[in-house]
Parts: sequence; C-alpha cells; structure tokens
Amino acid sequence: MKMEREEIEENTDEKNKKKGKHKWLKRILIALIIIILISGASALGYFAYQKYSPKFKNVTKELGSESVELNEFLLEEKYLEKASFITDMSTIDFSKIGSYEIELCYDNVNQKVMLNIVDTTAPAVEFQDLDKYVDYELNADDFIKSKTDLSEMTTSIIDPPEITGIGTYPINVEVRDSSNNVTSHICNLNVSRVIKEFNLELGDELDKKDILLNYDEDKNAVEQSEIDKINKKEVGEYELTVSINGEEETIKIVIKDTKAPDLKLKDVSIYDDEKVSGKDAFIKSAEDASGEVKTTMKTEIDYSKIGEQEITIEAEDKYGNKVEKTATLTIKKDTEGPVFSGLSSMTVEKKSNPNFKRGVKAVDARDGTCSFTVDSSKVNLSKAGTYYISYTAKDKKGNSTTSRRKITVNHNQEDTNNKFNEFYNNYLAGKSVQSMVSTIRNKINYNTSWGGNDPVWYGLTNYVGNCYVHAVLVQKALNKAGITNQLIYTTDKSHYWNLVYENGSWWHYDATPGGHVLGPVKDEEKLNSSSMQGRKWSDSFPKAE
Repeated sequence: MKMEREEIEENTDEKNKKKGKHKWLKRILIALIIIILISGASALGYFAYQKYSPKFKNVTKELGSESVELNEFLLEEKYLEKASFITDMSTIDFSKIGSYEIELCYDNVNQKVMLNIVDTTAPAVEFQDLDKYVDYELNADDFIKSKTDLSEMTTSIIDPPEITGIGTYPINVEVRDSSNNVTSHICNLNVSRVIKEFNLELGDELDKKDILLNYDEDKNAVEQSEIDKINKKEVGEYELTVSINGEEETIKIVIKDTKAPDLKLKDVSIYDDEKVSGKDAFIKSAEDASGEVKTTMKTEIDYSKIGEQEITIEAEDKYGNKVEKTATLTIKKDTEGPVFSGLSSMTVEKKSNPNFKRGVKAVDARDGTCSFTVDSSKVNLSKAGTYYISYTAKDKKGNSTTSRRKITVNHNQEDTNNKFNEFYNNYLAGKSVQSMVSTIRNKINYNTSWGGNDPVWYGLTNYVGNCYVHAVLVQKALNKAGITNQLIYTTDKSHYWNLVYENGSWWHYDATPGGHVLGPVKDEEKLNSSSMQGRKWSDSFPKAE
C-alpha cells in the first residue's frame, strides 16, 4: 500500500515536471512569434516610410532666373536617382513674380510642392552729379546715367530742396522697382552759369559750349584765346576764369589721357633665307595725342617655321595707355620661277625676219625682270602654217619657267593654189560636176565663218566654212576643170551657191551641207526647195529653165 502511494506520487511529480516544461516551450514560442511580428511590422513601416515620406521641398527663385534644377527640390541629394519632374517646366515663366504648383515623382509616388518666384534685388543704378543753369527745374531722371531691373522702375526725389540761386544742393534720388526694392543716392546739383569741373581727353578740343551752361547768353564771358591756351596744355589740372556780369567764376579743367595709341599694322611676307627688320617691318603707323609712342614686339619670330605665324606688337604712350595688335608673318620657300607676259599668239609673213622677243617679259616675284631665251627652231618661215616656239627664264634661285607661244606663218596665193591643187588632184580630178559638188559638201563641214580674206585657204585648212566658202571652192574646181560657171546668191546675200552651164543650159548646184538641194536642178525646183523659203535671187543671173 505504501509502495503504491509512493509510485503514484512519483508519477504525479513526473507529470507535473513535463507539464511545466511544455508551458515554458509554449511561452518561448509565443515570444518568438511576437518578435517576428514586431520585426516584420517595423520593416514594413520602414519601407513604407522610405517610399511614401516627403522627398521634396518648396523652392524660392529670384526673378530673372533662367531655370530651376531638379535637385533644388530634393530634401536629400540621395533621392535624385529616382526623382523626376511631372510638371512641364518649360511652361514656367521665370520673368514674372508668382507661385507655381510643381508636381514631382519619386519611385512612382507623386508629390506637389511650390515654386515661388520673388524679386528681392534692388535696381542697378548709375547716378551722376549735375551742372545746371540757374533756371533749372528738378527732374529725378536727369540724375540717372543708367538703370536696370527686371521689373518696372520709378524715379523720384526725396524731400527736394528749394533751389534759391547759385550754389551746390544735395539731391536724394531714389529708384524703386515694382517689388519696392529701392536704390538711392545723394547727388550734387551745381546750380551755376558755368560747369564747375570739366574732363577733357588729351587731343580733343575744348569748346565754349562745353563749359557755359547758357552759351547763347554767356558766350562772350570767356575769350577764345583762353580756350585755345587750354587746348595746348598737356595732361594735368588747370583753372579757367570766367567773368559774367562782373562776377568771376573759376572752372576746373582736368585734361586726361585715357586712350591708347592708334596702332596700325601690316602683314609681311618673306622668303626662308630672309629676315625682317624687327618690329618696324610690321608697323604702318603708331600715333597718339601725347606725341610719344613706344612700340614693342611681343613675339619671338621662328624663322625655321614655313608658313604663317602671328606677330603681336604693343604700343604704349607716355601715360601708360597700351594697345596690342597682331599682324601675320608669312615665311615661304622660293620654288616658283619667273612669269612670262606678252606671249599672245603671233602672226608673221612668210620669209620675214620677226623679233620674237619684242613685247615679251619674264618677271620673278623676288628678282624682278629676268633674262630669257627663245627656241624658234621649229618655225619654218618659208612655209605657211602654225608653229610653236619656247621661252625659258630662270631666277637666281635656279627656278625655271618654260612657256610656249603660237606662231602663225601667213600663206600667200601660191600657198593657196598649192593647197587647192593638192585637194583637187586627190578628190576632184576627172569627176562629174555633181560628183565634185557632192565631194566638197562631204569634205568641208559647215560653220558660220566666211573664211576671211581667203575662203579657199580657210576651207581647205580647217575643213569648215559657210555657204560662201563651199560655193567658192566649187567655183575654183569648175574653173580648173574648164567648166563654165557663175556664183549666185540671194538678194539679201544670206546664201551662196553655183550656176553651172552644161549640156547647153544652166543648172543650179549647191555644195552647202544641210537641207539644200545638191543639183542639178532648174530655177523652179531650186526656188521651191525647203531651204529657199522666203528667199529669191536677182533676175540679172542666167536663167536655168
């Protein structure tokens, strides 16, 4: 009994131990789950914050800004990679004050902010003191030399003083823009009959009108001789006394030299074996009102450089005013020979003794006029024809130039006869009239030339000519063959051909290429041919009926 009780008690203890162990495991598991849930929620919250928290801020830009950059709207620079504009920024007018709602995007999340365009910049103003005549009425704009602002401006005088007569008055001038930004300055108004101080540039001429506020009334207050004395002065400060209505006033004349010398340069070209004579080679003129100009070459010449190089010359007057200008130095190699002139085509007579050097020159760019030689060995002055002679000239550097000239040896009647007889014997001898006319038509092409003084020579030399050349060749051939013939032409002499007497009557023959009837034809057929439309010939010619 006792043992059973002990066993029961042991079993109960064992069960209680197991039950307690399960409770601890359950508690640990619950704790882990809670930790996981809290961590997950925290992570979700973090990522949600990162995505949906504000990334952009409002921006204020000054009126006149040209644009606004995306990064100016960012709360942190790190957001730039995923940020972009939704609003079309080209629609924003930066020249007008106002507020604009701007929509931007970060990681597919849109946000709206404000772009404020404001004007906080006061006008930029250049004020000036005034010298005015005693009848001057205050005007704020007179004291403004220049003013700029991006908005409209108004000028005014604050608490204007009462102008009671000659004297110097302080004038408080204010310039205010439409955003109430203000620029102000105390200017001096010198009420007088003369300018208190006048600045004169050295070299300019002082005039009475420059110093008298009412020239028409006070022009006799100062002698011109006194003005002339000032105009002869050097740089410095001088006093000019003016007497008006018995009262003397002193004018301060300040002569200044603020202008640089007037420097004019010229480009220079030399050969690679030459040098320039320093800076003076490039200076065309250097003048200044002070009368003294110091010039300096700022560039070191590189004589080994073929081509162009820029040369800088500085001019400075005695008062320190300077100017720099550039000229071009060109260094070139002498590789070109002399250039010939006077080599136009030349015509000479047979068996003459022409001077082929007359009127011819060879001039080198560097050496000037050069001697030259003439090779006329290929010219046969005993035979009519076209020849070429050679002219050769050489400069001191050894550069040589050779040019050709066309020489025409004139023919004479003997040459014409010989040329015609050769043509006749080769192509016309023993042929019928029609065959001779046809041969001349085929051998001599057509152009508009009349053949000059010798159409036979022209036609047989060039193998071209107009209707007159063809008709004269036919006539000469028929004469040589002993056949009676006559030249015939239209009343306006616009066309020539031949009348030939054969088999007891006259016939028309025409060697001119084209639409002219070759022949033999009678008057009616010739007159009605297509090439004779509107043309006719004189009744004085023999009838071909």
